[in-house]
Amino acid sequence: MGRVQGQTTAPATEPSRSVSHILPIAPELRGKRIESVRVTGNLQVTPAIILNVVRTHEGDTFEPSTVEQDIKRIFDLKRFANVEAKVEPTETGVVVVFVVTEQKQIKSIGFKGNKAVDTKTLQETVDLMPGQAIDQFRIAIAKQAIESLYKDKNFPYAHVDVPEDPLTLHGDLVFNVTEGPEVRVRKVEFKGRHSYTSGRLLDQIKTRSWIWIFRAGTYDPEQVDDDVASLRKFYMDKGFFDVRVGRRIVVSPDQTEIEVDFVIEEGLRYKVDKVLFKGNANVSEADLRKNLNLVEGQPYDNEVVQRDIRLMVKAYSPFGYVYQENTDNPDYLRIKPEQVFHKEAGTVDLVYDIGEGKPFHLGRIIVKGNAKSMDKLVYREFRVQSGSLYDSAAIQDGVDRLKGRPYFTKVEATPIGDSDTTRDVLVEVNEGRTAEFNVGAGINSNGGVGGQIAYTQRNFDITNWPTTWTDVFSDRAFVGAGQTFRASFEPGTEFTNADLFFSEPYIFDQPYSFSDDLYLRTRLREHYDEIRIGDRVSFGKRFNDIYSGTISFRAEDVNIRSIEDKLDRAEEILDWQGHSTLTSIGAQLRRDTTKGGFLPYAGSDTTVGIEKGGAMGGNVDFTKITAGWNYYQTVGEDLLDRKTILAYRVDGGVIPDDAPFFERFYGGGIGSLRGFRYRGVSPRAGREDDPIGGDFALTGTVELSFPVVGDTFRGVVFSDVGDVEDDFRIGTIRSSIGTGVRLYLPILGQAPIALDLALPVTKDRSDNVRIISFSFGFMP
Repeated sequence: MGRVQGQTTAPATEPSRSVSHILPIAPELRGKRIESVRVTGNLQVTPAIILNVVRTHEGDTFEPSTVEQDIKRIFDLKRFANVEAKVEPTETGVVVVFVVTEQKQIKSIGFKGNKAVDTKTLQETVDLMPGQAIDQFRIAIAKQAIESLYKDKNFPYAHVDVPEDPLTLHGDLVFNVTEGPEVRVRKVEFKGRHSYTSGRLLDQIKTRSWIWIFRAGTYDPEQVDDDVASLRKFYMDKGFFDVRVGRRIVVSPDQTEIEVDFVIEEGLRYKVDKVLFKGNANVSEADLRKNLNLVEGQPYDNEVVQRDIRLMVKAYSPFGYVYQENTDNPDYLRIKPEQVFHKEAGTVDLVYDIGEGKPFHLGRIIVKGNAKSMDKLVYREFRVQSGSLYDSAAIQDGVDRLKGRPYFTKVEATPIGDSDTTRDVLVEVNEGRTAEFNVGAGINSNGGVGGQIAYTQRNFDITNWPTTWTDVFSDRAFVGAGQTFRASFEPGTEFTNADLFFSEPYIFDQPYSFSDDLYLRTRLREHYDEIRIGDRVSFGKRFNDIYSGTISFRAEDVNIRSIEDKLDRAEEILDWQGHSTLTSIGAQLRRDTTKGGFLPYAGSDTTVGIEKGGAMGGNVDFTKITAGWNYYQTVGEDLLDRKTILAYRVDGGVIPDDAPFFERFYGGGIGSLRGFRYRGVSPRAGREDDPIGGDFALTGTVELSFPVVGDTFRGVVFSDVGDVEDDFRIGTIRSSIGTGVRLYLPILGQAPIALDLALPVTKDRSDNVRIISFSFGFMP
């Protein structure tokens, strides 16, 4: 054999190193026939085990990159301190030799001292197995993993040792566990606080006290230190620039319980003496001051400062200045708030240091991460034109709109490019799960017990037909155009619904929408059954980002049957017994500035509508006018961006002419007046005071929603007030106060599990009261 032409080594200190770091092996021999593949240096590991993982085989042509990968594959067996590859040329080809250096191996793995955690769990925690090389680095990682596991189980003082003699002499790896006491945080206190409630401060930290089942009460010294820093930052952001925060740990005599006291010296809250601007040449100070929230004489608040910076960005946006938060690019708009402290404590000047950069025009919008969704789903939310001046505010508005859509779980927009005059926008998205197939059951205080079989696709594409059977059962067919399709069947004890729904939000990529809803609904009312089968077709037009309009056409067969005790029933019910043909044309105007998707946290939503029954024939003739107003305001936000939201809702309607009882207004239950039974607030008639609905309704709600666990479990407190009358007037005002919880689960879509407890404060003697209102799984 000739001399060695190439050699590469995989050192033991780099067990996870990439092949790109390996020097090429004998590239001049590429293409030669491999006459033999050998292994040397192995004493305990058989050649078969090693050769089983390599892809360099006798008879193949020699490829250096394959050998380089083989070195890593052998090293990943975790049995060798070093792996080398040598290539020896022959007269007719090459011989590849893998030279391994064995390390003493682990013969057994044992655990001692573990009582709170079983041995099987510990074995699954450590990434070690008998037969692997003794590697002190990996053993140290295993020790840390065990200690971390114990800390997660409330054993903060757990410690792990590995005796050297059994390991070095016999290969026996023994983890000696000193568990220490099981410790729970029983109480978290804020000593010295004056300006904020304990609840507000708890939102700023992650250490929590133990609550049976709900919270583990884990004590983590490092987390407590992080919480100290978080509290100090919170106070600093609120203008307490001299604040001091510490922590004191109070341990019970048996060391099983801990009280964490955060000791706070708030000091003075600084007020803004002057608001100054420097560096602004192209936008006047008057324009920058316009609509500022933090002005002279007010307490400093960094959250308000950030909102004001967004207003300044809007002032610059029409002129083409590119804003990217936390950038140092001198060509981009930079707005840095600075505090200039006075000699005497308590006042501060707020100086906005502005680097204007230079104006740019908008190039392309580049979408990345949308494997299934069409680019147009992104394009149509950015109301900007290529070639126009770069509008940073409009770009951010587009990001906010996309976040409110169901298609993506993450949306980020970044200016990119190196042109002197233009900037592209890279929009990076993570696609969300838009298809849902639900089979389950639910219960609702408005609709009783029910089942559900439903398929919903919120990113439907009616033109994307499958080409193979694999496409039918994958997420590739009928996906990507932003349409909505829903097919559902919901049988129940009181309410049964079969529904087929389709909507296209952009007809021919224009700001027009279309939807069609075909349905069969059966409802067991108080003393009769109501069956509706019909279709509603709607066409919409978006006039701009805020205003939109809709025209809808409805056709139904309404069947009132199975009337009980007819002699006791109201005439309004008896008059409409049997089948009625109902047609209507409706129009609605909407103004929507809300943000946040299914959990709105800012803005308002106002609707005004009119519906004319009998417009396309039939025997039902009425006119219905409705209006609604929803307003959302974020009143607090914690370190995890979980928002506390205050919502106001007002809904009203009037029917100026006569309408059948099944088209009138009713109040009570979830979505209306809680504390009252569903349809329990209504004008009444007949011997048994049957609810027959009103021609006038007005209801209002004030509701505070706050996070409890993550953003999926929330609490609410609320007050409902309203009235339903037989004509246009205010009669007996009903009101209630209450509290409740909301649990948002992906399998339920946007309808949460809801439980409300409400007590009526004022009511009419004929009203039906229901203190508990709940919804689980469906919302009829």
